[in-house]
Amino acid sequence: MSNTAESIDTDKSEKDTTSSENTISGNDEIILNGDFRIRVEEPLSYLDKGKIRAYRTIRGSRHGANLFALVCDRSMTPRFLSKTKYMAIVNPNLCKLVQSGKVFWPSHQQERYCFIYEDTVGNPYIKQDEKNPALGWKPENVLSNIVAPMVTVLRDLRNKELAHGEIWPGNMFDGGAKPGQKINLGECLALPASSNLPSLYEPIERALADPMGRGPGDISDDLYSFGASLAVMLRSEDPMNGVSDSKVIECKIEKGSYATLLGKERLSGAILELLRGLLYDDPVQRWTIEDIEAWQDGRRLSPKQSPKRAKATRPIMFMNEKYIRPELLAKDLFLDPDEAAKLIDNNEMDQWVERAIEDKTIKNRLEQATQDISGYERGGSYNNRATVAVAHALYADCCVQYKDIQFQPQGFGKYLTYAYVQNIDIDPYVDVIKYNFITPVIRESRSLDKGILSSTFEHARNFIKQKGLSAGLERCIYILNPEAPCLSPILDKYYVQTTADMMNAFESICEKSSKATILFDRHVISFLSVKDRQNIDPYLSELSLNDPRKKALAQLKILATIQKRLGLDGYPAITQWALNNFSSVFERFHDSEKSNSLKQQAEKMARDGDLKGFAALFDNPKLYEHDVDAFFQAKEHYQKLVDERNLIEKELSKGDRYGRNTGRQIASVISMIISFLIMIVAVYKAFLGG
Repeated sequence: MSNTAESIDTDKSEKDTTSSENTISGNDEIILNGDFRIRVEEPLSYLDKGKIRAYRTIRGSRHGANLFALVCDRSMTPRFLSKTKYMAIVNPNLCKLVQSGKVFWPSHQQERYCFIYEDTVGNPYIKQDEKNPALGWKPENVLSNIVAPMVTVLRDLRNKELAHGEIWPGNMFDGGAKPGQKINLGECLALPASSNLPSLYEPIERALADPMGRGPGDISDDLYSFGASLAVMLRSEDPMNGVSDSKVIECKIEKGSYATLLGKERLSGAILELLRGLLYDDPVQRWTIEDIEAWQDGRRLSPKQSPKRAKATRPIMFMNEKYIRPELLAKDLFLDPDEAAKLIDNNEMDQWVERAIEDKTIKNRLEQATQDISGYERGGSYNNRATVAVAHALYADCCVQYKDIQFQPQGFGKYLTYAYVQNIDIDPYVDVIKYNFITPVIRESRSLDKGILSSTFEHARNFIKQKGLSAGLERCIYILNPEAPCLSPILDKYYVQTTADMMNAFESICEKSSKATILFDRHVISFLSVKDRQNIDPYLSELSLNDPRKKALAQLKILATIQKRLGLDGYPAITQWALNNFSSVFERFHDSEKSNSLKQQAEKMARDGDLKGFAALFDNPKLYEHDVDAFFQAKEHYQKLVDERNLIEKELSKGDRYGRNTGRQIASVISMIISFLIMIVAVYKAFLGG
């Protein structure tokens, strides 16, 4: 997979914005893009988002400007690819994004991505740790001050095809007014979507997943979160006070979200109709923006009733508990995969669905799952894999629950990235890719983009089996999470999002150490190959060889190709690094004069930072052919001289006999010549005398 065109455009515009413009000023300020001053000593805790900290920020010399920065965490991939869509939304009720970029964060000694927003939001309706509050606001105030402006925000988000993912009172602000009189919806880019959203505000199938593995969601999920937020604002008490998230989800499955969130709260009129529509648990029938707008215009819509879920006529026993709801059983199967496998292998599960549940859809899904399981290899993680397949037969929208991980398919990439950076055991994640657990989930889902997800996971599965430099788990991270920075240990101090970022980071690294530094590891190679394979794939075969000369040439060609394709400026430190690692290439030439000449030209290229010119010096097959031909000719000439020397030495080894035969032959020839001359002289004299 490749984001070629977008990556190239971004790379050209982001040449080295971190080295000189994003620096530390004094002891308490960090400067972003030369103009925004993040005040490290002035945290704004009421704007924090879990591990993501907020700080007061100043633009230029305007100390009165109200701005704040959210400094992101490397493991919790920020949504930087969505910033263009977000900034295109102009709505006074949505927190305004002013700037974003990378800064060097002193406390961690590495670059961090940050977003800067206008600080006009005010105070949040509730604190971040208040998961299930009851605000008890008047319905008429909520309708006019909350619903009306929020509908415009939701419409704008829908029009930009951007899911917010963090709609709840903890991310809703009062704008400086009295509670319930005004609303400003907070930002949604600093964290993966829904990762900071309490499960109470999530639809059932997303609430089952780990917050880091929920995925981006869609407008339907945002509408549900909005409905849950309205319920919290309107209710006077929390009917699920002190109940765990798991029990809340069970109650939603049993009674429906409306009854779970509002309990015995008595509401009437228009607000009741709105809440029922937004909190409908079936996403296909949940209200849309158009339904809300029709409701605002006074049109009466068909009343929404909680969907009827399948219920067994007799229970099935699992972990000493009785289950009559297939969704509840699906939710808990992963807690004991060994016992779950027994229910599957002894056909007890089949019999329960066949005889106790009157739902042909579930029956057909279970038959397909049983067929899939029959092809699984016994032993190892067989029980876990079988449990996943059956769980999705019982509950098609259930998240994937395998061993100790739970996720929705579209959230797996960022979930994997988080686990990798946090040094969490990644074996379950590898199994998910290798054994293709996603297929049954995608096959039965009513909302996922099946084509794209299936091809993406199949692409990753192909690479997890390979052992090449650009394959393995490293490659899968960048395939499944396009927003992941390069996670190479070489680049640990840098936040590399694009190939241009990587070149800038390499330049910085080589400025510090141009001799012993290794620039290409599996992460770097995989990252480059996914972002734009034309930069590196043509040279992978040479890069994987043990021949240091060919490997050095391949590295140079890759760097030169990136510089050329992206139209980047000179990189003198990288070019010097390449030159320092080119000794094996220069030594390969037999002609010392040619080698010295090339080295002098390469040194000039290094001073200019011209990787393209450096690579061009050696990108000529005839250069090596001529050197080899000349070498063999010289070798042949040398061999002739050696043979002649050996012959002479052989003759010399004969002592006083050396040259005797030759001398005799020469003397004989000379005698003949002299005799011949004498005869000529004698004839000449006789002729003259006669």
